[in-house]
Amino acid sequence: MKKALQLFQAIKKEFSPEEKFTAIEVAERLMISRSLASNYLNQLVRLEIMEKDSSRPVRFFYFGEKDVFAELIGVDGSMEKIIQQCKASVNYPPNGLPIILKGNSGVGKSMLAKLIYRYAISAQVIEQDAPFVVLNCADYANNPELLSSTLFGYVKGAFTGADHDKSGFLDFANGGYLFLDEVHNLSRENQEKLFLLIDQKRFRRLGEEEKWCNANIRLILATTENIESNLLATFRRRIPLEITLPDYNQRSRKERIQLVYNFFQQESLQLKKNIWIDTQFFQSLLNLNVEGNVGAVQNEIKLACANSFNVYHDQQQILIPVQTDVTVNNLIKIPYMTATMRESFSNQSAQEKLIGEFIENRALSQVQEKLDLLLKKLKLFHDEKSLLLTDFDLIFSSLKNKLVGPNKFGIPFEEGHIFELALLIDLAGENSYKLKIDHYDNLTRYLNVADYILEAADRVNTNLLARDLVVAYLFRRIPLVSKRHALIVMHGKNLASSLATEVNNLVGDYVFDAFDMPIQVETKEIVARVNEYVINRNTRDGLLLLVDMGSLEKMYEEIKDNVAGDLLIINNVSTSLGLHIGFALLQNQPMEYYTSIDYQKFNVKPQYFEGLSQIENIVISCMSGEGIAQKIKDIFAIQQSQRPVELITLDFEKLLALEEQKPTTSFRNTCAIISTSPVTIPGVRCLNLEGIVNGTENFDNLKDIYSKEQLNIITNEIIKLFTIEGASARLRFLNPDMVINEVETIIHAFEEQYKIKFKNFIRVNLFLHLSSMIERLLINDFVTDDGPTNLTAELAAFIQTGEDLFAPIKEKYNIAIPIREYEYIYRIISL
Repeated sequence: MKKALQLFQAIKKEFSPEEKFTAIEVAERLMISRSLASNYLNQLVRLEIMEKDSSRPVRFFYFGEKDVFAELIGVDGSMEKIIQQCKASVNYPPNGLPIILKGNSGVGKSMLAKLIYRYAISAQVIEQDAPFVVLNCADYANNPELLSSTLFGYVKGAFTGADHDKSGFLDFANGGYLFLDEVHNLSRENQEKLFLLIDQKRFRRLGEEEKWCNANIRLILATTENIESNLLATFRRRIPLEITLPDYNQRSRKERIQLVYNFFQQESLQLKKNIWIDTQFFQSLLNLNVEGNVGAVQNEIKLACANSFNVYHDQQQILIPVQTDVTVNNLIKIPYMTATMRESFSNQSAQEKLIGEFIENRALSQVQEKLDLLLKKLKLFHDEKSLLLTDFDLIFSSLKNKLVGPNKFGIPFEEGHIFELALLIDLAGENSYKLKIDHYDNLTRYLNVADYILEAADRVNTNLLARDLVVAYLFRRIPLVSKRHALIVMHGKNLASSLATEVNNLVGDYVFDAFDMPIQVETKEIVARVNEYVINRNTRDGLLLLVDMGSLEKMYEEIKDNVAGDLLIINNVSTSLGLHIGFALLQNQPMEYYTSIDYQKFNVKPQYFEGLSQIENIVISCMSGEGIAQKIKDIFAIQQSQRPVELITLDFEKLLALEEQKPTTSFRNTCAIISTSPVTIPGVRCLNLEGIVNGTENFDNLKDIYSKEQLNIITNEIIKLFTIEGASARLRFLNPDMVINEVETIIHAFEEQYKIKFKNFIRVNLFLHLSSMIERLLINDFVTDDGPTNLTAELAAFIQTGEDLFAPIKEKYNIAIPIREYEYIYRIISL
């Protein structure tokens, strides 16, 4: 083996990692015989230092340096801390630390010991050909003297039959590792004999009284028993590192899936066949709770494969269990792949590429926009099997079993939705990347649905990325219709939940949340739960609260100040009332609808609190409709206010009605009203949009909320907005938005040229005149240019300047601007 390792060092100098080569090429480069090269190369393959493919002639290759623990399932999960401790035991100077591995039978202690040894070689703290010697103390449980002679060796005459000197396992392990398995079977005397080996690196063979043997040995111990009751305290103190390996059922779901999947891959490689597994059988292996742990699970898989191979030995794939229905579309399919093929088909790089392309450094809204393309690529990968979606089939099966049909949110999930959701959840894996969250209405409800979906996929403790991707999918593919929050609160086990689930499913949308309260609960506890609910949600559109009993007045007083919009509390909730309100929520009826319902037929009493907002707000209202008001709101919303302020659009007729009926109640938190016609609300600043546009009013009253620069931008954008609306009525074929932007550039150029700032009404006139002028000149609809009656020097200079400033427009539209038009522009500017 030593010469094989020396050959490997020479190969690394001649060939690059992953570069493939034959035994003949190695023989020629290193000037050795072909048979010798082939022999050493195959030794290195058996040592798992090199790989070979199945081509003819066989080609060998090796991978670059990598952490030997990387192949251990759970390296980033349950085994992460354990691996750190193992590395510490290897690297501690000068000769590492003894370590004891604890855990039940079958948890992987022997495999971990072998990895520790390999890591020590890769870390170059022991030689490449250093020995790894294993001694299972359980084999000598009833014969401690035989164990002592086997471990320490003996000299001639040490006991009857000792007719010659014999080396022990300590001799064989010198310079490397000794792994003592089932060390609890080590007798007290043998434990004491190991003291000197650990402390002074020396020992005596059995029967030797004077001569000492020196040995530089690193110790790994393993046991299934309680070390405190089976090992001497003085012995335990010499083993500073104790590591407990988890049972199979203590591993995370992800790790159990990887273990089961890998065992099936090993059997596939052994049988040289594809393996198709029933999802339920695979699931049963994940939940297996047997004494033998991982080893027992592996044996179960081997036995199942053996039984199926006996039936399907002449076919390309075997089915597990034997009578599995091949027409089922959610079988877990494990393709026959060599180690080399698995490496080339690894899904890690493909997943990382997709996450980098579509997810990293992006906001949720950006992922949502690209979601269709992401899903298209995921489906392509899935169809072509270029991704080994080891978890996909289980996720899909779990979602299909739990989401199809009625569910607590009433959302009609189709199989296509479930397939795409499974792709996204599988892509996320255990990635903890967090998307940037934009402002979304109803985000809390989308998060609730996402958590429900992940729970259905058995991903309760899942990462943030999976949750964010599900939310993005819901926004894109299954948007919620109802906008207003509504909550059912009832006493008794599952009464509120059952009613909310029934209504949600009948309505076909997530309209109700529910709180199930204990029978013996005071109103203040209900109020506390509701307030917690309200605080974490955007209630500017109001809140409907349906309860079965309790003091409405008391609840109303305690809750109303936490609700941003209107609050309606209704007592004596019933199925018929829930359905009536549920369908209204689906239709997004205004709050006035719920206050106008005849509740006598439901035998209930409502308590209504009305308020535009519970926080400081600016109301925007236009006679021309809420469409224009919304555009003005959008102009304000772009600018970040210096303190939290809610922007509210209001129908102008409702504004006038509130002005007349109860201005104090409705506008108690309103700091300004912006409208197209004057209104008077005591204590509220009222700004007229017409005055803003023509320059007789300004937004200076809002300078404590927005900066001067922000208010200038808002003013200009509002002027542009009204100009676009006016231009839209005048222009017959030009795009008003495009023309207005071009005109704005010219106006700004004139201001820069003459070092002035046009008043608002001048700007409005310029917007209207110049946009109309461009279209008139394009269709030759203008007055004959006889020139001005009196061409002054100032006008002549203005025309020359205008020619320069209008040059881009003239070139784009291929027009010439008559002198008469320049005179009109000059007059507007001179006003």
